[in-house]
Amino acid sequence: MAPNTEPMMPPNIELLCDSLGTVHWTRNDATQFIINVTPKYPSDQFFALLQERSRNAGYTIWMRQDVRNATTVEVVFISGVPPVAATRWIVANVLLLATIISCLACGALYHGIDVFAHPTHLLEGWPFAATLLGILATHEMGHYVVGRMRGAPVSLPYFIPLPPPLSFTGTLGAVIVQREPMRDRRMLLDVGLAGPIAGLLVAVPLLFYGLMHSQVGPAPTTGYIQEGNSAFYILAKFLVYGKMLPYNGTDVQLNDVAFAAWIGLLVTMFNLLPIGQLDGGHAAYALLGPRSIYLAYGAIAFCLLLGIFVDNTWLVWGMIATLSNPRHPAPFDDVTTIGWRRIIIAVIALLILFFLLTPAPMQPVPAIPGISG
Repeated sequence: MAPNTEPMMPPNIELLCDSLGTVHWTRNDATQFIINVTPKYPSDQFFALLQERSRNAGYTIWMRQDVRNATTVEVVFISGVPPVAATRWIVANVLLLATIISCLACGALYHGIDVFAHPTHLLEGWPFAATLLGILATHEMGHYVVGRMRGAPVSLPYFIPLPPPLSFTGTLGAVIVQREPMRDRRMLLDVGLAGPIAGLLVAVPLLFYGLMHSQVGPAPTTGYIQEGNSAFYILAKFLVYGKMLPYNGTDVQLNDVAFAAWIGLLVTMFNLLPIGQLDGGHAAYALLGPRSIYLAYGAIAFCLLLGIFVDNTWLVWGMIATLSNPRHPAPFDDVTTIGWRRIIIAVIALLILFFLLTPAPMQPVPAIPGISG
């Protein structure tokens, strides 16, 4: 919602707060009106009732803790209510179709097929495309379905195509447009972590299926790209093959499904970083509130260090995270806490990030001189 820069008329606080709380003082700051109040209900119930009354009166409100008194809160009133945006079905479907074609092209190229010279062979990339898009779509629909169930202001997922040779995946993933801030930290955590959890429920079985149908053999001598190892990926290969890979010049030669599932896990790892509007950023703010910015800066510094000393892919990720604003916006209700059950879920998400962490995502291995084939 765009800010209203015109002086606002003070709301009828007596009417809006009637029976909800005790108002101690009010202040008009030109474009916003602030009250200090002691709620008569738990913070979540108080905010829900006051928000409904305020929107009916034409105001949007934010609630924050009074730093001087733990029993009182400050409520900020802004004139105007965010409009309900129409669902852009055509845009979403056109982008999805373009992403499907782009991922099919990458899948075909994975088999050495030049789809630009032989476009009729595009469908040969379907195992890769179906696996990757299945994981990404499930991830995004996790956000969308839980968001709709919780009344969150979420849009349909908009997929972002990135065809070869600009990308070896065919897509930059997808985004869900958030039309206004989330209601509270509970909603932030629920919607934020629903995506990666849903995506993992698809990615993990597909990774094991792909590994079981891949071959183990000598590494290519003509030069190749070595996919990075995470703790989970090492464990998965050990469970399937009974040994640590790569080992003694041999490694698993990933088929389409395994490679796409590995990419799905890599995308999940990136999204779980506790930065800004990433899924991990939502969870971090739900836990720490405004103090999550320090965790975000630490994560960005971590990306830069890995990018400088290990794999420059992390420099790109760090730049994306920084440019997308590492500071997470506050929800409307910034007072209600998430409770111990959601704290446990957030800790589990942190453990998932640790097991999926891939220090060197893509390492080029040069060809061995004098050897061909």
